[in-house]
Amino acid sequence: MLSLAEARGRILQEARPSEAIEVALSEALGLVLAEPLTADVDLPPFDRASVDGYAVRAADAEAGARLSAVGRRGGGGAESKNRGPKPGAITLGPGEAAHVATGDPLPVGADAVLRTEDSRPDPGVGPPREVFALRGVLAGQGVVSRGFYLNAGGLIAPAGTRLRLPMVSLLAAQGCIHPVCHRRVRVAVLAVGDHLVGAGEAPVMDRERNAAGPTVVLPCLQRGATAHDLGTVSRRDLTAALSRALTASVVVVLGEFEGAIPRALKASGVEPIFSGVSLHPGKRVGYGVVRDDSGAAAHHVFHMSPGPVGVLTVVTLLIGPLIERLHGGPLDALRPLRALWQGAPHRPTDDRDWAVPVTLSCGDDARLFATPISHRGKDDLPGYSHADALALLPPRSGPWESGAPVAVVPLGPWPANG
Repeated sequence: MLSLAEARGRILQEARPSEAIEVALSEALGLVLAEPLTADVDLPPFDRASVDGYAVRAADAEAGARLSAVGRRGGGGAESKNRGPKPGAITLGPGEAAHVATGDPLPVGADAVLRTEDSRPDPGVGPPREVFALRGVLAGQGVVSRGFYLNAGGLIAPAGTRLRLPMVSLLAAQGCIHPVCHRRVRVAVLAVGDHLVGAGEAPVMDRERNAAGPTVVLPCLQRGATAHDLGTVSRRDLTAALSRALTASVVVVLGEFEGAIPRALKASGVEPIFSGVSLHPGKRVGYGVVRDDSGAAAHHVFHMSPGPVGVLTVVTLLIGPLIERLHGGPLDALRPLRALWQGAPHRPTDDRDWAVPVTLSCGDDARLFATPISHRGKDDLPGYSHADALALLPPRSGPWESGAPVAVVPLGPWPANG
C-alpha cells in the first residue's frame, strides 16, 4: 500500500486544471482565475477629499489667509450645503475655497483640503462667503490623489488567484463582472449494495442508511465543487448508474471491494492507479482514471468502503486536494495548520499514517491546541461528530505527549460555531 503522501502525489500527477470559461462575478466566489485581471480605470478615478473641509490652492491658504467661498458652501445647514454646483464641477480660482465632504471630487485647480477644524467661516447669516485659514496647508494634504490605490493597466490579481469575498468589490469597481476562471468541478457519488437505503428512508431488517453519501458531498461543496449524491443502487443497476456518474469529473463509488464493483469499473474503462493507502482510518480506497483521446485523465474515480469516518478522512486528505488542483489551485493544496497536542497522550503509530480526530482551541497566547476526542473506534459516529479537525501523525512516530507539535487539517470551516 502507498503512503498518504505517495497516494496524494499520484492523484495530483493525473490532475489537470479544468477548462477556462467566463463566469458571472456573482457565481465566481471560490473559483480560481485562469487569466490575470488588470485594472481598466484608476482607483480612485479622480482626486478626492480625504477629510471634511475646504478645497483650496495650497499656495493661497497660508495661516491667516482669507479665502472667498464658492460653489456648494458649508456652515449654513443641510439645505445650504446642497446649494450650487457640486465640487467636481467647479474650477477654483486664486484665493477661492470650496466646501467638500470626505470622498468628494476636488474642484479643478485645487491641490489640498483645509480641514474644517483648521478653518473658520465668516460669522454672517446663511452660507459663509469667506473662510479664514487658522493654519496653513501643504499641497496634497487632505487629498487622495487619482490612482493612489491602483493605476489603470495595473495588475489586480495574477492567474491562479482564488476569488475571495473581499475581492468582489474591487472587481466590480473595475468592471470585471465576467472573470475567466477554471470551470467548477462536478462530483458524483453513488453507494452500491442491496443492504443500503437512502438517508431519508427507514432501515428495516438487516439494512442500514447510507450515511457515507452525504459525508462525501458536503466537503466537496465546501471546496467549491458541485456534488450530486446519486443515492443507493443495487448491484444489478450498477452499470447504468456508473455510466451516469461518469459524466462528472470526479466519481466516488462506495461499496465492497470484491465482485460487482471492480468488474463494473473495469468494464467502464477505469484504469487502476492504486488500490490501497497506508492510512488509518480509510486504507480501503482505490483510485483510477478514465482517459480521453489525448491520454489525459478526464474522470477521476475513487472506490471506498462505505464507512462514514474512513470516507470523511479520504475526502479530506485525498479528494479535497484533487478538487483544488482541478480548480486551478497549486499542487500542494493540502496545507495543514500547526497545533500543539493537548490532553491524553497518543501511543506511537505503526507503519501507517494516522488521522486522529481532534477538537481545536486557541489559548490566551494565540497558540492553537489540538485535543483528541473521546471515541470508541471508527464506527463511533456520535464521538466523531465532535471533531473539528484531523491531526496527522506520521508512521512510526510518537508517543505524542502534551505540548508536542502536530499537523492538523480542519474538517470544514473553523471554528465550527464561528
